[in-house]
Amino acid sequence: MAAPAVSVLMGVRDGAAWISRAVTSVLGQTLTDLELVVVDDGSTDATAALLSGVRDPRLVVERQARAGLTVALNRALARARAPLVARLDADDVALPTRLERQRAFLQAHPDVGLLGTAARVVDESARDVEITRPPEDDLAIRRALIRCNPFVHSSVMLRRALVSSVGGYDVSFAVAQDYDLWLRLSAITRMANLAEPLVVRHLVAGRVTAARDDERLRAEARARWRAVRAGAYPPWGALFALRPLLALALPRALRRPLRRAVGR
Repeated sequence: MAAPAVSVLMGVRDGAAWISRAVTSVLGQTLTDLELVVVDDGSTDATAALLSGVRDPRLVVERQARAGLTVALNRALARARAPLVARLDADDVALPTRLERQRAFLQAHPDVGLLGTAARVVDESARDVEITRPPEDDLAIRRALIRCNPFVHSSVMLRRALVSSVGGYDVSFAVAQDYDLWLRLSAITRMANLAEPLVVRHLVAGRVTAARDDERLRAEARARWRAVRAGAYPPWGALFALRPLLALALPRALRRPLRRAVGR
């Protein structure tokens, strides 16, 4: 059986309210030579039944006992057959031309191994909240990477061989696993973002709890410190590793405005 052009990786837990929307957006892409690998991370709602009801041979579903998103993504990565892998969160949507546009860019730019896009952000009533516009060229991304995450995880497409060469997602990161991966990939490949919003991110109540936000800040600090120790950034980059830890001392209501003001 010939390998598809793109494998889309998705992890889901108790996503019955939105999983059908996400799956439909992938299977309805203008690039049809794809597979969608979904790992159900111990869902207890109707997620499994909804996935079972999809009659499309391009959908591959695996189920695991609850182990977290990082483990689910590595399992999906191990099952993927395409040379290019893309990500989509189970509560987000890929716009119809997304995979076609990204594949064409990577074919035209063989030196780029990590490619994201801008993203529309909508609330639970589908009203537009903002458009996330990350930096586009490799130099701007590298300058931003040590102080923020310049990629929308749901938008990325990567060369599978490169991801495998750095060990995939690090299972010691329950959150910010994408940010840690970008930092490691930055040592071996060029990076880019497309200016056009090609995914829609849905703000879901409870998506980021207070405890999860604290965990994310600690994870970002660890990922940055590891990049500095590996020589990817000069010693002064350690200052950016300290910044998330300092943010932990702030009231949570002040963290988001501060991140916007300083770039994350």
